[in-house]
Amino acid sequence: MSLSMRLAAPIAVLFAVSAAQTAQAHAIAGDRVFPVTLTLDDPGVADEVTLPQITDQPGAGPSNTTQFQWEWDKTITPSTALIYNHGYDIVTQSGSKRATGFENPVITGKWQAYVNAAHEFIVSLGVQRELPPDLHTLTIGGDKYGATSPVLYFGKGLVELPASLLKPLAVTGELVYTIPDRPLNTTQDNGGTPRTLFGGLSIQYSLAYLRANVKDYGLPEFVNRLTPLVEFNYITPTASVPGGAPMQIQGSFGAIYMSDTYQVGLELLAPLNKAAGSRVGATMQVHFFLDDILPNSLGKPLFQ
Repeated sequence: MSLSMRLAAPIAVLFAVSAAQTAQAHAIAGDRVFPVTLTLDDPGVADEVTLPQITDQPGAGPSNTTQFQWEWDKTITPSTALIYNHGYDIVTQSGSKRATGFENPVITGKWQAYVNAAHEFIVSLGVQRELPPDLHTLTIGGDKYGATSPVLYFGKGLVELPASLLKPLAVTGELVYTIPDRPLNTTQDNGGTPRTLFGGLSIQYSLAYLRANVKDYGLPEFVNRLTPLVEFNYITPTASVPGGAPMQIQGSFGAIYMSDTYQVGLELLAPLNKAAGSRVGATMQVHFFLDDILPNSLGKPLFQ
């Protein structure tokens, strides 16, 4: 399959519905700003760059993976974007030589489909295309073939809660169904991979929202820019797989500091079942808002 055909689905998503909704900088619904979290994308579209995200993740056995990842989100219209994800991994395992290599690159077409400002609700749809690897990718256990994944993103501010101190709470989520180019044959080893379902949910408390929309308690400026959060995600094959491949469940706990032009996040990564590992990892992310830094060039849609 040619590269142009691999990109056709994400691009089709972008332009089929490009006039549907006017988006703002970041993912915003009413008074709510939904930040990019450390394990999930935000539910909107914007011109942003993650550079870098560094993750240290112990494996289920005597192994450890360190990832250096980056992402570029480029708006095509005010409600659509193309997203490029890539990374470089270092994999160490007891008794084996250290392996290094690039991850499979992923390109996503994303459409911000619906925003309800009064209820602080936002929904986006996307199509991800994982490109086939090169030889260096295979050395770190990357997929041998590409894959295509429809994606659902959502965010909801809990503005309807009766207690004012609970109104800064919000949830965001992501659901990804991955369809590999070569599905795993369950009766013989054909080198393929199973179809998988990924689900993620973040629960976040915005202290900036507390100050602006509930009450200013006179907290230090640094504190007022924090968003403490917890995240939960799982990944599981959608059919039985020879040898097991059980569901992996992980919890993440940390906070995001949001400035006017960037945000910095830090989380601990805790395995919540045996398949996800037995040791705690960590991830750190630096994320820049190009729509605020370069609003008249890289920070604005290609087509208004």
